[in-house]
Amino acid sequence: MAPDSHRRRRRAPAATAATVILIALGATAPIAAHAAQPFGAPSPDPLPTSESGLRKSLGELNVEAEKLTEKYNKTRVDLGRARKDEQAAAEAAAALEAQAAPARERLGRLAAANYMSGGPDAIFGTGGSTDGLSDRAYLAQNQATAVAALRKQIDQAYQARRAAEAKTAQVRQAAAQAEAARRAAKAKVTEVTKRLDKLTTTHIKDPRTGLSATIKGSGLPAKMARKALTKLGSPYVWAAAGPGTFDCSGLVVWAYAQVGKPGLPHYTGDLLALGHRVSRGSLRSGDLVYFGSSVHHMGIYLGGGKFLHAPQTGDVVKISNLSDRSDFAGANRIG
Repeated sequence: MAPDSHRRRRRAPAATAATVILIALGATAPIAAHAAQPFGAPSPDPLPTSESGLRKSLGELNVEAEKLTEKYNKTRVDLGRARKDEQAAAEAAAALEAQAAPARERLGRLAAANYMSGGPDAIFGTGGSTDGLSDRAYLAQNQATAVAALRKQIDQAYQARRAAEAKTAQVRQAAAQAEAARRAAKAKVTEVTKRLDKLTTTHIKDPRTGLSATIKGSGLPAKMARKALTKLGSPYVWAAAGPGTFDCSGLVVWAYAQVGKPGLPHYTGDLLALGHRVSRGSLRSGDLVYFGSSVHHMGIYLGGGKFLHAPQTGDVVKISNLSDRSDFAGANRIG
């Protein structure tokens, strides 16, 4: 058969699916081009000293912190995608290397055989004519062409892999910058909250029990506790919810209504199901404390181990020691 017929019948192998994947990867390398944009930190302006100024500053900082948190969340998503693309690029490059290895090995064996034969028949036709290659030489040339094509694809694969690695590093750096900005914003919020709490500390003494309490904080629970304290000495009346008489849960329902949260259920079991649970060691002013295995009684934690409650018929709203109760059943915080 003439050498031309060999050329017509034999073609270099087509590009594999792995090649297509890698070319696509190379074309879409900038997965998160915006990810490395700098993230702003909270303003270094001096903090105000008045309560109204601090409240305004706290509101602005909370909005800023929320925006920075969302930017950080986005960089984490981008980083996950970049890592997946990097892994796909590495796997595709390895697949192409494995595909090229057998062809290189066959080419090496053919070259060695030709070298060992040493005669012109090994390369050219039987008569030594330069018009056509021998079958063995043609096969070697065809293998060399295939390997060269694979080598080009492998080079493209490694280029795509390097681009994916660089993009992962870029997005990782952006994530670190976003996290630093988010932490700075949260630290600023904490600082403003502490200053605000110092300005909103209330000391009170119950003239009937002689117990003193300190309420700290500017949040809704602390405001509710301060409002409830205005009812010290009010008589206990079963099922009453103010404004002049109260039972234990009625005092809580009334106090929350005064600070803009009306309509809470007038029942200890339902109140316990609201908000979120708080451990005894994490109690803060305004947290609700509950007592009894059937949760039949409740009060409002003030601070320093003291709580406010409407105890029972014949008694009044008063401050008591939490340690005097052996039936503590839990606590929650309703913001």
